[in-house]
Amino acid sequence: MLVRTIAGLFMVVGMATLGCGGGAGDGLSPRAACEDIQVSVCERLYACFTPSELGAAGYPSSEAACVTQLEAQEGCAAQNNDNACEGNERFHADQAGICVDQIGGLECSQVRNVNRSLALDAPACAKMCAID
Repeated sequence: MLVRTIAGLFMVVGMATLGCGGGAGDGLSPRAACEDIQVSVCERLYACFTPSELGAAGYPSSEAACVTQLEAQEGCAAQNNDNACEGNERFHADQAGICVDQIGGLECSQVRNVNRSLALDAPACAKMCAID
C-alpha cells in the first residue's frame, strides 16, 4: 500500500511536470516550477512517512537526496520553452505556483491515502499545461 501511495503521488506530479514549459507570465518558469514541485513533494513525503517506510519504497535516506533524485528524474534542469507542453498546450506559470502551494499544503492523511487523487487535492498541477 505504501509503495502505491508514494508511486501514485510521484506519477501524478511527474505527469504534471514532465513536458511543461513554454509561454511567459507572472509566476514560475518551467524549470523553477519543476524544481519547486520536487521540493514540495519530497517535503511532504519526508514529513508524512517514516524513514523505514521511505526506504522500503526505494527512496533515499534524506529529503535533500530525494529532491536531487526527483529533479534528475523529471529533467528539471532541461525544462524550457521549447521542450515543454505537448501539442498545442501552453505553460501557465500562474498555475505552476499554485500547484507548488497546493502540494505543500497537503495533509499527511491526503499523502498517505491510496484512494486520494492528487488531481483532486492539487488541481492546479493538472492545469500547468493546457490549451487556451
